[in-house]
Amino acid sequence: MNTLKIRDLVLKPGRPKVAVPIVAQHPAEIVAECEKIQALPCDLIEWRADYYLSRMGNLNELLTDKNAYLDMVKILDDLNYIAAGKPIIFTVRSRRQGGQVQLTKEQLASIYGLIAQSGLADFVDIELYHKQKELDGDWIFGQIEEVHRCGAKVILSHHDFDCMPDPSEIVDLVKTMYRLGADVCKVAAMAYNSEDAKTLLKATAFLSKNGIGPLIMLAMGDAGKSSRVAGGRYGSCITFAAGTTESAPGQVDAYTMKKWLDDYYGEES
Repeated sequence: MNTLKIRDLVLKPGRPKVAVPIVAQHPAEIVAECEKIQALPCDLIEWRADYYLSRMGNLNELLTDKNAYLDMVKILDDLNYIAAGKPIIFTVRSRRQGGQVQLTKEQLASIYGLIAQSGLADFVDIELYHKQKELDGDWIFGQIEEVHRCGAKVILSHHDFDCMPDPSEIVDLVKTMYRLGADVCKVAAMAYNSEDAKTLLKATAFLSKNGIGPLIMLAMGDAGKSSRVAGGRYGSCITFAAGTTESAPGQVDAYTMKKWLDDYYGEES
């Protein structure tokens, strides 16, 4: 099944929906950035909470205090109000995957659990590998079950900033995500040339034709920019654009992305 409805948004192959990340660090700046993003041509808002956590100092000490978790819920509550019905993705991206913090499994489980229980996130992004290419399937499965129990959806993700994996490796990655119960499978890998971007799109098409998805498939870097637009034609359902600051190599601003999508798919009615 490669179609998913979340709120009034239908994720499916075709023109991809646009997600814009919030990358501010301080609560007031996070709220202000969300207000700016809400006015942009986008369909989903991602809160990159790793940026917020990165300013906190000693996280091992901080995350023993329940108030630290409640503060995140308060921010998420504000974001929901501002988003005005747009689905929210909650993400804590690790340094190994291009993010700003490196938390333990216990810390992540506490955060995911509380965010899911709050009912304020439509998606919780969980990384497939906690350590480099080390899969703890039981832990991942447990996190997905908990998020699902609370009524939210899971984006299971993997980012490769070093290279574009072989097509068979990309397919195996996504099949593993799908088997573990992901609602959306995300692979973003660095493209150094047009062939790298084509590799990712071919793998996307194979997966989509075999009913695996919904998919978020992105080739990062300048050489991968075309995949952020054309990916929908091969089966990807979400692309990412920058609001105030890009959160991954090759992201363009939301207005540029809208123009590219309009030129490629035709203007939305």
